[in-house]
Amino acid sequence: MKILQKRNLPRFILQWGVIAFLLFLGAKAFFVKEFAPNFEAYCPFGGLQAISSYLLNNSLACSMTTIQIAMGIMLIIGIVLFSKLFCAYICPIGTISEWLGSIGDKFKIRVKITGLADKILRSLKYILLFITFYFTLDSNELFCKKYDPFFAIASGFSLDVVWYYAILSITIVVIGSIIFRLFWCKYLCPLGAISNIIKFTWFFAAVLLIYVILLKAGIQLSYVWPLGIAAIGGYILEIWGEKVNFFPVAKITRNESSCTNCQLCSRKCPQVIDVAKMRVVTAADCNLCGECLEVCPEKETLLINKKSGLKWLPPTAAIVLFILGLVLSSNWELPTIDQRWGTAEEIEKGAVFTQSGISAIKCFGSSMAFAAQMKQVKGVYGVATFVSTHKVKVYYDPAILNDVKLQAELFTPQKSEIRALTDGHQSVKMVSCLLDNFFDPSDFTNLSLLLKEKTDALGVESEFSCPVTVRIYLPGNSTLNENSLKEILETKVLSVTTEGKTSKQSLSFKLASQLTFKSIGLKDYKYKMFDAYENSFNGKSNYREAILDTMVVPSDHKTYNLNAVSYFVSHLSNDNGIVGFQSAMDSTSQIYFNIIYVDSLTNRDIIFKNMNNDSLTINYEGGEVGKVINKFKF
Repeated sequence: MKILQKRNLPRFILQWGVIAFLLFLGAKAFFVKEFAPNFEAYCPFGGLQAISSYLLNNSLACSMTTIQIAMGIMLIIGIVLFSKLFCAYICPIGTISEWLGSIGDKFKIRVKITGLADKILRSLKYILLFITFYFTLDSNELFCKKYDPFFAIASGFSLDVVWYYAILSITIVVIGSIIFRLFWCKYLCPLGAISNIIKFTWFFAAVLLIYVILLKAGIQLSYVWPLGIAAIGGYILEIWGEKVNFFPVAKITRNESSCTNCQLCSRKCPQVIDVAKMRVVTAADCNLCGECLEVCPEKETLLINKKSGLKWLPPTAAIVLFILGLVLSSNWELPTIDQRWGTAEEIEKGAVFTQSGISAIKCFGSSMAFAAQMKQVKGVYGVATFVSTHKVKVYYDPAILNDVKLQAELFTPQKSEIRALTDGHQSVKMVSCLLDNFFDPSDFTNLSLLLKEKTDALGVESEFSCPVTVRIYLPGNSTLNENSLKEILETKVLSVTTEGKTSKQSLSFKLASQLTFKSIGLKDYKYKMFDAYENSFNGKSNYREAILDTMVVPSDHKTYNLNAVSYFVSHLSNDNGIVGFQSAMDSTSQIYFNIIYVDSLTNRDIIFKNMNNDSLTINYEGGEVGKVINKFKF
């Protein structure tokens, strides 16, 4: 009972509650294959990097979330008002480090680093902080994921992790914690470094303010300067006296008149701060963990700001700030990109079109691709995208565009064969309808997968209208009726199994019209499903038409699709004498390949031989070369 009374119960519950929650997420991910937890979602260090990246680049990478940013803001507030609460109550690395340290204490091998060695080692976390922020701001991706020991273990060494960085970090955390007191936290943790910089609030605010003033004055100063000054200044302030002044507001205070100098507080402090010699604990390492408050045997001796009854304040503040972060992130979202290429006057006089549910907007890359697409549209002055809600905002001139025209620009009509025709198919049944909540190619893909899983559909195509027009092609003898197809189209969850792994996709399609059935001939169906392909390469425009020849080759309808054709054409382009390719369908539904070549550089025999290779040599962007199986036979 005595041990329980001396234990800092609120801190113990919070620390190991976080560990238990993480273990639960890991176990669920192991047993429920489609569950993919984001272990970094609530990391305030990622949030601080994301805030910096957004302010500098006006954009967020896919790995940067609004929740992280909200937690980063709460971290700053927490440090300024209370201290490094995240380090004291939440950080799993800190919790594990303290537990490992108890093993070192048990075997009497844990030591405290002091003197010059301590001061030199403290520089490492500021160096790592500078490197992390520099590469994050330069690449717009979270660099900390490459070496973060927590993320490496939690993600199972995902592709974001550089394994030898992570192994080194994990080794340092484990061995360093057993032999030394909180080695990672004191000497290497970049979050600890930036937390200390924020703790020296006057210095942190001065660096930011001067940088902003210089930028506003038109002086183009690289972010490297304030970043470097903050890192160097934080280190100097930490080793110079390890003191903080007015901030954080809450501090441990010691009543010298009632103190018996038993030294229990100094011995209990995880950071090895000599609390017993301080009237006010101003050490930069203090994170208001409350261990000294709990162990002090004398009433009204160790307090927070000389006031009794405030032992509950730090853990309560940690919980409240976390909840506030969740509330803030659920009611506010920073755009992944926010680009304006119109003038300030055009933007002010323009209108804003907002569209949610565009699942193709899922990362920084797809957002930039969307912006590039919208730049080509006359009358569009800017875009903003919101990845977590798959939402876009388009700033446009209402004299040129309207909401319907913009929806048409956003929409990509598509067609796809779901199953190949066989000799048993004599006719095709075309089912037409209007489908709501259908916005982009991702929706078309999900619809195709849904029809493949639950129907005997041969093909499907989409066409822009409000709502979108969808045509589903069934075998002429299909028994699928209107009610069954309606129920299938309004399915809420799609399960897809790939390589033995099942994933679930939420769907929200809603029928906005009656289903109409119409029989069409095989020839009409083949024509509707045919996608012509045309490409010129190897300097075709440099040759006169007179010296170009065309080799016409019939192709099998069953093997024709745009992906296969694009690989085939990439393979043909390796012959410098081939300069163009076209696919076409004649009135009998026969598909032909028209291969355009320079007869002085190549000939039909060479082309025919290359066409019938077992594998195709593919040229990818960036100069990479690969091979795929040739699906065509001639």
